[in-house]
Amino acid sequence: MIQDGQISLEQKAFLRGRQKLELQTAGELEITVKRFSTLRQFKIPLWQIIPNPERIKARANGSIIGMIIFGLIELFFLIGICCIKDVGAAGALAVPMALFGIIFVACLWNFFSKQINAVIFRLRQGGQIHVWYENPDAASFKAFCETLTGRAEQAWLNRPIDSPNSLAGEIAALKRLVDSGILGEPEFQRAKSKLLEATDRKIGFN
Repeated sequence: MIQDGQISLEQKAFLRGRQKLELQTAGELEITVKRFSTLRQFKIPLWQIIPNPERIKARANGSIIGMIIFGLIELFFLIGICCIKDVGAAGALAVPMALFGIIFVACLWNFFSKQINAVIFRLRQGGQIHVWYENPDAASFKAFCETLTGRAEQAWLNRPIDSPNSLAGEIAALKRLVDSGILGEPEFQRAKSKLLEATDRKIGFN
């Protein structure tokens, strides 16, 4: 696992920009994503991260087919331009060649920008974190993922007792419904009893 002083992972990928994932001592994961002129930076509490990542590798097959088809068309036009001695005819072929060239580049772009090769950590309240596979190298990638998994597990055990996922949080949510007039006191007591009977959790230690 990564030592205490080595808690960040910087990654770069062709046409996908770069990202930095940094484990904070305050129990958060800070993510910085830079892609062309766009910069996003946000923090996620570690207890919200599900410590069971999923390995996903997927390629944009439609883009591969498009690259092959339009690449062959480009080659056909290039051969035609080289073989035709008539400048006017060659110029006429250059226009559709440029058009198909643009489509070929678009397929190439889509192939590199949309393919997925990552370990994905899902969040308890929706969303996911992509850690690009073995980027920048296998050793630092593996060490960071192991450390993130371990800290996420520990953070879940020590999560705030007033979080929505804790028993205390669920009871607090019911109490707010009483205060707002949506639930009456008898209904609150029945709901609270069901929560306490449904599990052997203890407030603040679940």
